[in-house]
Amino acid sequence: MAWALIPSGVLIYVALYAVVPMLPGLERLYGTPAGSTHLGISLPFLLLVLLSPLVPRLPLPVGTVIGGGLLGVGLFGVLAGLAPTLEVWTLCRGLQGAFAAAVPGLSLALLPRLFPGRQAQMAGFWVAGNVLGGGLGRGLGGLFAEWFGERLALVLLALPVAVIALFVLRAHERLTLPTPRYTLSAWPLYALGFALLFINFFVANLMPYRLEALGLSQGQIGGVFFAYLAGIPGSALAGTLVKKWGTVGAFRLAFGGVALGLLIQVPNQPLAILVGFVVMMASLFTAQAIAGGVSGRGGSGVSGTYIAAFYLGGTVAGLVYPPFIGQSAVWGLEVALGVSGLAFLLAPRALR
Repeated sequence: MAWALIPSGVLIYVALYAVVPMLPGLERLYGTPAGSTHLGISLPFLLLVLLSPLVPRLPLPVGTVIGGGLLGVGLFGVLAGLAPTLEVWTLCRGLQGAFAAAVPGLSLALLPRLFPGRQAQMAGFWVAGNVLGGGLGRGLGGLFAEWFGERLALVLLALPVAVIALFVLRAHERLTLPTPRYTLSAWPLYALGFALLFINFFVANLMPYRLEALGLSQGQIGGVFFAYLAGIPGSALAGTLVKKWGTVGAFRLAFGGVALGLLIQVPNQPLAILVGFVVMMASLFTAQAIAGGVSGRGGSGVSGTYIAAFYLGGTVAGLVYPPFIGQSAVWGLEVALGVSGLAFLLAPRALR
């Protein structure tokens, strides 16, 4: 199972996030108004929220659960690309999220068992894989949509998940984890998870509309989303930062970078937006690796609940961003800055 964790974390996020730069194009494809695809962003993560805490209770080997989840993400991603209507597309996206719930929480809980003594470093590498998947998904999503159209782009970017799922299922891994322990006393940690993905999705979901208004093509917008790859060095080095600055110090340092990146994005210029987006993403994923590593040490119950809170942040962001479309970018950036400040203040209680 160890060989599959990081590649799975890459491919699952390619499939889930490839749709982001296609949102305006999908709305044109289905003949629906701006913002109408928001359920296709929020519903997958709502189901991920609801199911992540329950996945550790499934009476199946961990390898079977993770492999089955990956297979569902791939198959329903292909079906989303073939969907004839917005409603069918939204349903397929929701089922992708339901199956995706089988992967992140269990993966974080497995890290201390598979890599004893190196859990913080491996959590950083696992998040770096997520970053790579999110960056490639968003970047290739925009490029493939421009080259091949939105439908074929969704199919091509979902197929690799189904392929790696077959390898995981054929391995017949029978790893087990201790009985999950659930606790609300870790709510500050869950709040950090919420803040991390809320900021990420809220800013990223508004990005295609802002850049399209500035005259960028769909392919150029997809290129901007390669900024997600800036999170790879920070998240991969999260363990080193924790050793040098401590868990709370490293997390707060990362969130200082998030705030700086948001401020850089204020000018209505593509270059400033790109630079600020790069700084923000590099810092966000560093913080995500630190918080995710802490959740994994709490066992599958805590890590599953943390993942649920994490994706609840993305779900809420997907629900609340449409009113900000077409408004001054300052309003959206102020919301993200406010959430960043709350996470900065909660860090000592959440991470010690």
